[in-house]
Amino acid sequence: MIIHLLASVENIEDDIANLRRIVDVIHSQGHSLSVNWIEPAYARAIKNHAPARVDWRAVYKENMAATAKADVIIAEATLRSFGTGYAFARAGGLRKPTLILRCDDAEDDNMVVGIDERYTTFKPYNEQTLEKIVISFIKENDYKTKNIRFNVPIIPEVVTVLVPLRLPPPKRANLLPACYKCLLDKPRRCAH
Repeated sequence: MIIHLLASVENIEDDIANLRRIVDVIHSQGHSLSVNWIEPAYARAIKNHAPARVDWRAVYKENMAATAKADVIIAEATLRSFGTGYAFARAGGLRKPTLILRCDDAEDDNMVVGIDERYTTFKPYNEQTLEKIVISFIKENDYKTKNIRFNVPIIPEVVTVLVPLRLPPPKRANLLPACYKCLLDKPRRCAH
């Protein structure tokens, strides 16, 4: 699974230990990051104690592409950040499962605490619970552990075979793969 990790860059020196732990958990579960930005951002922060010149247009594009590419989003939101908030709101709009983490000793004076959305989970954490929360979220949203259902458009040639049979939908669904195979092998004719 591809996971996009969001966090504030502004005080990354304060968050680096937790961010590294989250990255380690992601990798230990066999998943990867959509963008590996944590270490480069940290290196930039400790090298330049003054704010570094950043191409924010490129950062925005990279974050939006990473959000679209990711299967799930994890946001460390202890520190307030418009960018992080915008990115996880965008993820919600894309119906990406999103875990919002916040240190449990942080004040509950932020809108993120009140989030109650279908695809978004808010969890306060501490050193003892961080790993367990991230692992649980990843397992709950790993597509390999779920039955996946998708809709297939039915071409007219298949409809002409299925309609006269008057089968209930589950039985029709079971016939579809065979009908499509027949039509691929012998266009315009299906023996089913």
